[in-house]
Amino acid sequence: MVFTLDEDIEELCISDDDCEEAPQQLLQPMGAEHVGKHRRKSSVLEKFPVVAPLHSRRLSLSVGEGQGQGVDPRLLADFKPVRVLGKGAYGKVVLVKDERTSKLYAMKQLQKAEIIIENDESQDVSKRVERIFAERTILSQLDHPNVVKLFYTFHDNSRLYLLLQYIPGGELFYHLKERGTLDEDTAAFYAAEISCALKFLHEKGIVYRDLKPENCLLDADGHLVLTDFGLSKKSVDDNNSLSAPEDVSVLHSIIGTPEYCAPEILKGEPYTRNCDWYSLGCLVYDMLVGKPPYTGVNHKVILNKIQKEKQGPRLPYYLSDGMKDWLGALLKKDCNKRWDVDRYWAAQPQAQQAQQQRRRKKKAGQERTSPYTSHFVFRKINWAKIQDGPLQKSEQGPIVPIITDLELAENFDEEFTSLPFEENPQGRDIPKSDIFKGFSYKASGSYLEKYF
Repeated sequence: MVFTLDEDIEELCISDDDCEEAPQQLLQPMGAEHVGKHRRKSSVLEKFPVVAPLHSRRLSLSVGEGQGQGVDPRLLADFKPVRVLGKGAYGKVVLVKDERTSKLYAMKQLQKAEIIIENDESQDVSKRVERIFAERTILSQLDHPNVVKLFYTFHDNSRLYLLLQYIPGGELFYHLKERGTLDEDTAAFYAAEISCALKFLHEKGIVYRDLKPENCLLDADGHLVLTDFGLSKKSVDDNNSLSAPEDVSVLHSIIGTPEYCAPEILKGEPYTRNCDWYSLGCLVYDMLVGKPPYTGVNHKVILNKIQKEKQGPRLPYYLSDGMKDWLGALLKKDCNKRWDVDRYWAAQPQAQQAQQQRRRKKKAGQERTSPYTSHFVFRKINWAKIQDGPLQKSEQGPIVPIITDLELAENFDEEFTSLPFEENPQGRDIPKSDIFKGFSYKASGSYLEKYF
């Protein structure tokens, strides 16, 4: 879900009395049945247009960028639909089987008409097309065990298609709905895998911006994989431009999912990649408690609650002191006091650490400078094995999905898997245009062999 600070949603606001949570209800542990029954998708709010600053640089792609040499372009007819895995604003995600190889993929289908004609304003269309291309461009350049893989993209007169790695364990949201909450060791394990993915993305100049349970998938062995990079931002390095690549160290677009958004985004202020670490705090809080730290009918209600809490969200008594400390460091509403995980990722050499300690003494409320990977909640985590990938290949995660047949998509919500996948199969044709030129892509042969 994306949103803006649109005055039209003022009428959705509710009174302060309605915004208040009952303290006892928050502090008491809730059973799986209660949490699962009341858990709702974070994207329940209506999708709003994106507010992007005027100075934003646009992605530019050459025709056929990333296309393998001498490779036949893929067509929709090459893939047999099996069942629907999910549905979004512009289309569906469908489990498909390659007629040539019998391999399974998750095919993301996006309706061109929905992208181009909605609101029918050239500036809005440009932004939407940019975000579609951004996902294709970003994923085509990434290879990490905790990030979904992109194998092909192509398009016809009515749709855009992204052929992604099929992750059969389903959304983390689905498992949270079934289980209610997770224990601290399980939450810490998945927090570590997400942290490695976020650190990897940030080093590549990418800010994720939409971390939530619906965008976290579990593979067959119970390891977490990030998906849906449609709201991500990458620095734009245009070789034809005389100016320097776009700086993503400070961002301005008001975008994301309000329940998991950093306060600076909700307030419309400039923000940095540090917003992803706040979102991680919200997600882990959700795993442990059964809902995000702040909820409301719109982003203004959520922001209201954040601003009222001077010390951050109230943490339930049943969480360990270590987990409370970790959450508190990530959920600081002041981004200058929030843990800068990218900077303080690992322990520094002893001499450098001793020198820094002599220079300054930590004051109450000051920025956390201790190494992130050495925190108590990660005491059981082997960071080297997670970061390099052998753990994902050799050991199972704490939640191992039940899979009897890959084509049944048993770990995806019946709300989607029961949908007809051939609804309006032809789609709505769009006159031939250069707006999607350069979208087609095929991963290299070695990359395909690596994962198949």
